[in-house]
Amino acid sequence: MSRGFALAVAAASVAAYLALGLFGSGDAWWLGDLAVYRAGGADVLAGHGELYTVRPGRLPFTYTPWAGLVFTPLAWLPWVAVKALGVAANLVLVAVATWLAWGVAGLRGDRVRATALTAAALLWTEPVQENLRFGQINLLLLVLVLWDLSRPRGARLVGVGVGIAAGLKLTPVIFIPYLLLTGRVREAVTALGTFVGTIAVAFVVLPRECVDYWGGLFFDDARIGLAQFPGNQSLHGAVARQFGADPAPGVLWPALATVVAALGMTLAVRAARRGAELTGMGLCALTALLVSPISWTHHWVWALPLVILLVDRVRRTRAWPEVVALAALCALAAAYPMDRPRVAGVLPAGLVWTVPFGNDRELHLRGWQLLAGNAYVIAGVCVLIGCLISCVIAERSGSGFHSFARFGAARRSADRSGSQGLVP
Repeated sequence: MSRGFALAVAAASVAAYLALGLFGSGDAWWLGDLAVYRAGGADVLAGHGELYTVRPGRLPFTYTPWAGLVFTPLAWLPWVAVKALGVAANLVLVAVATWLAWGVAGLRGDRVRATALTAAALLWTEPVQENLRFGQINLLLLVLVLWDLSRPRGARLVGVGVGIAAGLKLTPVIFIPYLLLTGRVREAVTALGTFVGTIAVAFVVLPRECVDYWGGLFFDDARIGLAQFPGNQSLHGAVARQFGADPAPGVLWPALATVVAALGMTLAVRAARRGAELTGMGLCALTALLVSPISWTHHWVWALPLVILLVDRVRRTRAWPEVVALAALCALAAAYPMDRPRVAGVLPAGLVWTVPFGNDRELHLRGWQLLAGNAYVIAGVCVLIGCLISCVIAERSGSGFHSFARFGAARRSADRSGSQGLVP
């Protein structure tokens, strides 16, 4: 397949999406979260210390005070310009994130062609569609982390991107201990220092807001939404839906989260220490998604590194287990035309929205509904278990790293091996 054909496919994918937004449902570009960012920037500029004040008819601002500072330029622009900027930026960021991920995977061949085809397909997945519909910043944070960690070890100021991303939204904080545990101490210190720096700057400019946020608001996940809602694809959400309670009963969710955090980070660190940089990043991000109290489906763009690794594996091996896994992933993540409650008209939406929800109906799921309603969580846990089993088999067979290395080596040796595998 030529590069020109791949670019044409990407252009057609974007054109179809733009046509959907221009001529389809008015909710295709609802951009409610983008409106929150703009309103937060306006609150910061007003200087009344009301960034975290809850107002009727408006979603609360749930990000860090530093994020409020960063969003202030949006308040200077007319809403139509902010909307256009939000949609265009996220479309570009899908391509940039895909480009960076293929680079870390050590792709040998036409990276432009691979990026064009992969990004064209990713555009029609639930996580990407939800980022575009809400005007979310997850793709920006993903690009910051991928760009930062794709640079050579020891390069100047590696870690700054992770620190800035963590300063905007707390999910990327997990990459700071990840860097430390993988032996990248200087990068971890840089990331931590940058993160602390964002807090310090915000304290100087917005002391009242910082006291409010860091004094306890960042613990209050109820401000973000109901944990039981099917869009929350975290362990917390799955337990809440299973047992019909919000918050999840007793210590079950914290216990599960602790076990998954230990397993996920162990696998991520093991992968990175053995040279599989993108695998380590992907498993670290997957761990954060599972253990976070709230992981909306638009947060799941953080799984993109693992998706690229699976596509690369299928491209090279054509082995049926990988082909089946990729087909299952496509069915799971695809955005299907759907007329769902609370959304005007038919829009692309994911499998999790096929279950009953609203008015506590998501607390009474049964049979296939539990599988569909917890699809991302189940898939994420299966990935961790599969990696664990692969590690155990490799250790017992005595193949160790050499078994893994057949499927590719580290980013720093990509010129010799070409790509990475999923097995850490």
